[in-house]
Amino acid sequence: MNRRDVSKLRTLQQEEPSRVSKMIRILWPEIRAAISRGHTLKVIRNRLEEIGISISYRQFVVYVGRLRREEASRPAGGTASLTENTRSTAHDVAVDEETALSRDPLANVRDRLIHKRPGFNFEDGPPDKDKLIG
Repeated sequence: MNRRDVSKLRTLQQEEPSRVSKMIRILWPEIRAAISRGHTLKVIRNRLEEIGISISYRQFVVYVGRLRREEASRPAGGTASLTENTRSTAHDVAVDEETALSRDPLANVRDRLIHKRPGFNFEDGPPDKDKLIG
């Protein structure tokens, strides 16, 4: 193998990708950090424009949405390169999922149907003398 060929390949690591979507993907950790600090997507897009990445606001929102969905679809703790903050967040999400699975989403409906039925409820059997009027 020729040494020159490998050096040309290594120079690609230093070059910016030609597609804006790939550039947004590379900058995603910084963009995500800015979002978590409370900056709006409009402000972040303006900063990207200042550093020479020209993208419309609408397209930027689409890219951010895609990256968020990709992150959400990944299993929690799936990569080894997570920072400590992300690890604690992933752990919190896993705990929330466990409690969500242990809860019964229809428990309140069943309780209302069995114990607190709306409307008139006729009780079988003799009437309670304490509840009678007169």
